[in-house]
Amino acid sequence: MAGRYGDDTTIDHVPYGDRLSCLCACGNRTWPAWRKLPKEQQFTPLRDLRRKMVCKRCGARSPTLVIETMQGAGSNLVVNWVYPPGGDIYALRGRRSGP
Repeated sequence: MAGRYGDDTTIDHVPYGDRLSCLCACGNRTWPAWRKLPKEQQFTPLRDLRRKMVCKRCGARSPTLVIETMQGAGSNLVVNWVYPPGGDIYALRGRRSGP
């Protein structure tokens, strides 16, 4: 299952049940409302779209993108894809700056 997403993954490739989130270096985590994006952006690879994404907390660009999948009887979320590859999402999740 981990091989389902490649570097050319678009928002449209993420099936129902998987969750796309944006994780900023400041620790802010958001879930984009991608259905509100124009159709041409929904078919743009996420690696290209992330340069346009801006954190509402600190103003930084290019967040780490994470796709998680529900897995198991307890519906545990498992990290399935991270861009850029090798991003340390667990270190970013622990960061907090301000309220």
